Amino acid sequence: MNPLTQCKKIPILPLLIALALVVVAAAGAARAAISDFNGDGHPDYVLFLQNAKTPQTAIWYLNNNVFISRASGPTLPSWWFLDGVADFNRDGHPDFVLLDTGGGSQSVIWYLSGRTLVGRANGPSVPPRVPGGWGLVGTSDFNGDGYPDYVLQNANTRQTAIWYLNNNVYVGGGFGPTLPAGWALVGVADFNRDGHPDYVLENGMGQTAIWYLSGRALIGGAYGPKLPSGRWFLAATADFNGDGNPDYVLYNDNTRQTAIWYLNNNVFIRGAWGPTLPAGWSLFPDTCNPWDYGCQ
Repeated sequence: MNPLTQCKKIPILPLLIALALVVVAAAGAARAAISDFNGDGHPDYVLFLQNAKTPQTAIWYLNNNVFISRASGPTLPSWWFLDGVADFNRDGHPDFVLLDTGGGSQSVIWYLSGRTLVGRANGPSVPPRVPGGWGLVGTSDFNGDGYPDYVLQNANTRQTAIWYLNNNVYVGGGFGPTLPAGWALVGVADFNRDGHPDYVLENGMGQTAIWYLSGRALIGGAYGPKLPSGRWFLAATADFNGDGNPDYVLYNDNTRQTAIWYLNNNVFIRGAWGPTLPAGWSLFPDTCNPWDYGCQ
């Protein structure tokens, strides 16, 4: 199914906050946590220690694609999963969104100042995470109130939904576009610079597409660049060169190499190598859970 021809086929309905069924990574691919943690205007990487009983994070500070320095980030609690980064309390510092992976449905906001944990609060409970239903796949401000919102996707129906938040508090919601079969939502950013976040889709064979949104409504689409073969994944989207256009962060989980693809809207302009991660660390949250033998 062509992801560029679905604009007029998406019903926008009130969201019924029902208890649906999901797995930790049921909707969409793995996502990296990318944000500006030291306030220098350049996005930074969050790294995850792999196969660790204690889920340690680290912040790698970048200047565009160049590694500058690193520092330890917060250690995540067992059974919890870092699933997003955004500034929820509007203090100018990105915060962590954690989800309970131990069979619960609670989300928690960890408020950070730089890399330091300074507070926490419960966020809305997402639908229970068991096979086949809803999952949290992104955060961005869709209603223009200055607060990040939750983006959910249903792995069975491919329906998306936006949950509007005021800091950590749920204040409303509605359905977003339904994705075509074979495509996953892998990123959220404002590619056409109209003040509204857009969806980035990927079809499992490296082809990307941008779905332009106005609030929750799909208003257009365009193909983005096709990813290279050989274990390269679209890990995140962020503006690395400061031109106002979101760029792609690519990650190779075999070599731990990263790359930045600079875009102008949906058009690839050029690419540059980013830093290679050290052995034992990844841009993706660890799929090894504390109860797995590999984490003992």
